[in-house]
Amino acid sequence: MHYSLQFLIERTEEVFHGFWIEVAAAALLSAVLYAIYRKLPKVGLHFLESAKRSWRSIAAAMCLPVAIRLACLPWMPPPVPKVHDEFVHLLAADTLVAGRLANPPHPLARHFETVYVLQRPAYASIYPLGQGMVLAAGKLIGHPWAGVLLAVALMSGAIMWMLFGCLPPPWAVLGAILAALAYGLADEWIDSYYGGALCAFGGALVFGALLRLRALLSKRLALIAGVGWSIVSLVRPFESVFTFVVVWTIVTAFAWRSVKQWLAPAAVLALAQMAGVAITAVHNRAVTGSFTTLPYQLSQRDYGVPQTFLGQKPVPEPPLRFPELRQVYDWQRGQKDSLEQRPFARFGAVVYNTWLFFVTPWFSVPLVLALLTLRNDPKLAIAAGILACATALGTLYPFFNARYLAAYACVFMFLIVRGLMLLSHRSVAGKVAACFLVIGGMTMGLIGLKPPYEIPVPRQPVVKQLAAIPGRHVVFVRYGPTHSFLSEWVYNTADIDASRIVWARSMGPADDAEVARYYKDRQTWIADVEANSVRLAPYRLH
Repeated sequence: MHYSLQFLIERTEEVFHGFWIEVAAAALLSAVLYAIYRKLPKVGLHFLESAKRSWRSIAAAMCLPVAIRLACLPWMPPPVPKVHDEFVHLLAADTLVAGRLANPPHPLARHFETVYVLQRPAYASIYPLGQGMVLAAGKLIGHPWAGVLLAVALMSGAIMWMLFGCLPPPWAVLGAILAALAYGLADEWIDSYYGGALCAFGGALVFGALLRLRALLSKRLALIAGVGWSIVSLVRPFESVFTFVVVWTIVTAFAWRSVKQWLAPAAVLALAQMAGVAITAVHNRAVTGSFTTLPYQLSQRDYGVPQTFLGQKPVPEPPLRFPELRQVYDWQRGQKDSLEQRPFARFGAVVYNTWLFFVTPWFSVPLVLALLTLRNDPKLAIAAGILACATALGTLYPFFNARYLAAYACVFMFLIVRGLMLLSHRSVAGKVAACFLVIGGMTMGLIGLKPPYEIPVPRQPVVKQLAAIPGRHVVFVRYGPTHSFLSEWVYNTADIDASRIVWARSMGPADDAEVARYYKDRQTWIADVEANSVRLAPYRLH
C-alpha cells in the first residue's frame, strides 16, 4: 500500500509539473487571442453562425486532429509498433487484408509462439476484430496508421454530432474541438496501433442516436445506435455489455407508453446489434473452432492469459515452453492477486487514471460544477450515473487503461461542456475563467504532441538494417537475463512464409536447425537482446 501511495504521489507531481507548463502556454495563447479579438470583433459572430451549419462543422472537426498530426510528420513520422497489443492488432489487420479471419497453423508453430497470439487450431490474434478492421482499412489505403487517423477523424465528427443533440450549437462545436485536441491527439490514441478512437466513435453513435430517438422516432436512428453498439462490442466486448444494458434501459423508458410505435425501431436496433454478435461468433468459429468459444478463452487454456475478473478463480498456470510467456503469466497473476487483496485501492487507481485522461486538471472545475447541478438536469444525472457505473465496472478486471472507457468519451465531454456553460453564465469572472480553461484544454492537446516513447531496445533498427541487405531473412531471437518480457520481438505477419523477415525464438542449435532447413533459401541471423543492447550476427546452422 505504501508503494502504491508513493507511486500515486510521484505520478501526480509529474502531471502537475506538465500542467504548469500548459498554464504558461495557455496564458500566452490567451493574450494572443485577446489581441486578435480586439482587431476582429466579429470573429465570435462568425463562430456562432458557422456552428449552425452542423455538417460543415462536423467535417471540420473530423479534419482538425488529422491535419494537425499530419503537419507534424517532418519531426514525428508514423509510429512503429512497440508493445504486445500493437503487434497483435497488426496481425489481425494483416489477416483480414489477406481475406481471412484466421490463418492456418504453421508447421513450425512452436518456434513462433508469442504473447497474445494463438498458434493452434489457427494462427491468429486473441483480440476482437474491431481494431484490426480499422487497421486493415488503413493497410488498404497504404499504411495501417491511416486507419488510426481515420478512426480519430470519425470519433471527432461523431462526438460533435452527439453533442449537437444535447447542447446549443456553439457549445457543441466547442466540445468537439476540445475532444479532438484532448482525446484525438493523445499519443496513446493517435500514435499507437491499439488506439481508443474507434470505440469512442461507436459510443458517440450510440449516445447521439439515443438523444434524438425520443424526439424523432426513426428506424435510421435506431440503426445508427445498433451499429454504434456493434462497433463497441467488436473493440471492447466486456464494456459493451454495460453499454447494451444502458441502451435497452433508455429505449424501454422511452417506449413505455407507446409500445406499438417503438416496435419497428426496436427491431432495427436489435437486428443491428445481432449483426455485431454474429461477426463475433463467425470470428470465434474461424479462430477456435466454436461459435461460442472466444479466442480469449483458448488463450487462457494454452497460455494462462488473460486473467479472470474480480471474484473468479484465477487461471492456473499451464505448461509454458518459454520463460517470457511464463513471465507474462506471472505478471498478470500478480495483478489478479493484487485486485483480490485490495479492490478498493484498485478502484481508486481506476478513478485516478480515468480522471487523468478524460478530465485532467483543466476540466476538473467544470466537471465538479456539472455534478453539483444534477438535481436540476435529468440529462446530467443520467450521464453522471452512466460514467459512475462504467468506472466502477472497470475495477472488475486486473488491468485498466483509459481506452477501456473510450465508448463514454462523448459523455465525459458533455459533462465538461455543461460545466463550462454554468461557469460562463455565473459572472464576468466566470466567463474569463471558462475561456482560460478552454484555451488551456486546447493547449494541453497541442503540447501533448511529442514523439512517442521508445522502449529500451526497439526492434525497428534491426528491421532497417536487414531491409538494406538483399534477400530474405530468418532472425532467431535469444533473450538475455536483463531483457524485459514487455519488449517482445517474435511477431510475424499473417503469411509467415511470404514475409521478408521471419522472427523465431532461438531454442538451441539443434531445434533452430529445423527452421533453417525449412527456410533454406534465407539468410539466418541470431539477435541477442538485452535490456539496453542488441547484437545481430550471422547464424550458421546448415
